[in-house]
Amino acid sequence: MALPILEQALRDPTLTQQERSNIQLVLRFRALPFRDRAAYTVEGFRPARMGMANLADIKTGDGPNYTADSIPDREDEILDIIAHGDRVWATWLIRGTHSGSLYGIPPTGRKVEVLEVGQWRIRDGLIAEAWFFVDELALVRQLGIWPRTGTTEKEH
Repeated sequence: MALPILEQALRDPTLTQQERSNIQLVLRFRALPFRDRAAYTVEGFRPARMGMANLADIKTGDGPNYTADSIPDREDEILDIIAHGDRVWATWLIRGTHSGSLYGIPPTGRKVEVLEVGQWRIRDGLIAEAWFFVDELALVRQLGIWPRTGTTEKEH
């Protein structure tokens, strides 16, 4: 029977103890609600790129961007995680129900399942930098606000 992804990653014999510690730091950080994550980051930390940056760019109105209410039943399944030196990379599936405003998109009640990739740089045992990328096209298609084209018609 194959080991779970996280256990496999932490048992990788090529990892240094520091790389294992960095993975564990990122996992502790990700397990916390957003409001509690500051204890794991350097002072003034802000991700260099948010996962839904394109939705943020086209957002209209003054409402919230992404909050705990956007996908309140959100569960993330880590599909892969690796570390090298002071960096950790992970890929995960976001699953949940769009129940609150999401970058100006009113709640649809639809289930979503989209990929996200993250990268963190660790300095002195704290997260110093982070970058996130969500498959936003898959997300807006699942929310029903971007049509699926299926096949394209050729011009004659």
